[in-house]
Amino acid sequence: MRAMLSDAKVLKLSIDAISNMIDEAGIEASGDGLRLRAMDPAHVAMVDFLLPASSFDEYECGSDVVLGVDLDRLNTILKRAGTSDAVELIAEGDEPSSLQIVLHGRATRRFSLPLIAAGGEELRVPELSFLAEVEVDPKVLSEAIRDVEIASEHVVLSCDSETFRISAKGELGNVEVEVPRDEAMSFRCEQPCRSMFSIEYLRDMTKAGDLAETARLSIGNDIPLKLEYPGSLANLSFLLAPRIESE
Repeated sequence: MRAMLSDAKVLKLSIDAISNMIDEAGIEASGDGLRLRAMDPAHVAMVDFLLPASSFDEYECGSDVVLGVDLDRLNTILKRAGTSDAVELIAEGDEPSSLQIVLHGRATRRFSLPLIAAGGEELRVPELSFLAEVEVDPKVLSEAIRDVEIASEHVVLSCDSETFRISAKGELGNVEVEVPRDEAMSFRCEQPCRSMFSIEYLRDMTKAGDLAETARLSIGNDIPLKLEYPGSLANLSFLLAPRIESE
């Protein structure tokens, strides 16, 4: 497998967001591109990342292979890429022992990342019926999470026919951020709904905000949140289990 990507930022942002939640994962390389689907150790969050073959400047994959990667180490290497650097990924043979990461810029820098066993059963994205789906500017979402973090470690996402709300209540006070229907990029709400989630996980997820021009949130009543960043080059989505609110 060999892949060349002229914009290293796409891979950097994605792996940075993912590696905060997931330590190790298998990256599936096939003719369709690179895919990473995994759950965090606590089984609270699931990530689904696809970098299609068409997004690469050059892409070759003779046979399907799963690359078991320590995501924290991969993230450390990718952070060394400059803003104008291209990144090249190379895994030689049908059973590669390492992933070669080459950063092309004013100098050529080569890193070798040993691969690890990538076991585990295949993960399937569950079918969920969401009562509301709202698209907002990713910066609006990330700033809202920072705002409500002042009050609590948990955030409530709620929606009615006119407003999407991000709120938190704690000993230090209450914070609420409202996005009216006409300020959202898209807005659908079949009936009022709300769910509570961990701010820690959401904070990590919003690190991928620069990947796309929109953040799509799908919610219901006490069901997982689906957060998607549908970018032009990559697609990154998360499922986050809710916290059941105490009376």
